[in-house]
This record gives sequence, C-alpha cells and structure tokens, in this order.
Amino acid sequence: MELELVEKGEDSILIKIIGEDHTFCNLLRAELMKDDDVVSAVYTIEHPLTEPPKFYLKVKGGRSPEKVLMGAADRLVEQLEDLKKQLQKELKK
Repeated sequence: MELELVEKGEDSILIKIIGEDHTFCNLLRAELMKDDDVVSAVYTIEHPLTEPPKFYLKVKGGRSPEKVLMGAADRLVEQLEDLKKQLQKELKK
C-alpha cells in the first residue's frame, strides 16, 4: 500500500490509496464513521484497473483530519491484532 496526498484542508483531506481496493477502503470508511466528529468518509474508484481509490475525509469539532485518520488506523491495527491472536489460539486446538 502506498498513500499519496492529493489535497489537505483545515477540516478535510483527500488521499489516494495505491494498491488497495474496496475491501480496505470499506474497512477504513466503516471505522471512521464510528467517530462522532466525522462528517463524511467516502471513497471513489473511477476504474479498478487503472485508477487507485481516492479517499475523502471531512471532520468537525476543530479536530485535525490527519489525527482522526491516524486514530482510525490505530484502532484497525488493534482489531486485526486481536483477530490474529484469536485465530492463533483457535487454530492450535
């Protein structure tokens, strides 16, 4: 995965997520929408073979969109680590 900053505002950010598709973008969007300060978390994929997803995040409450995005990424890492531990435990049975 590679990220490319397209546009950054005071309360919004637009990034390209190179090397990913709907699976990752939906996961990230769903996690962001759990945050009460997120106004909008959407992405578009113009063409899956030629264009990477463009992900747009808009926040309120004076929060930084970068910090909100990093917080969501941290929560996803925690959830995936927990999943990994549970899988390791169950697969050893």
